[in-house]
Amino acid sequence: MGTLRAGLSLPDDFRIHDLRHGYVTDALDAGQNPVEVSANVRHHSPGYTMERYGKRRAAGAKKLAASNASRVGLSTLV
Repeated sequence: MGTLRAGLSLPDDFRIHDLRHGYVTDALDAGQNPVEVSANVRHHSPGYTMERYGKRRAAGAKKLAASNASRVGLSTLV
């Protein structure tokens, strides 16, 4: 019997932690409550979760705002 990694055809450098990271990223991007996401992955606080993942979300929010502003004819955001 082979390893779980081999059975699932996962790359040699794949780590279970990568799944956890992906979950947090996807959940926050989908707008889930950071308190619940933090509890689900057993971070010690929502602040820790947002410290680690909040910067990525802030950049995404700015990009979305710029896209929306462009769509309604605003060239810059105030």
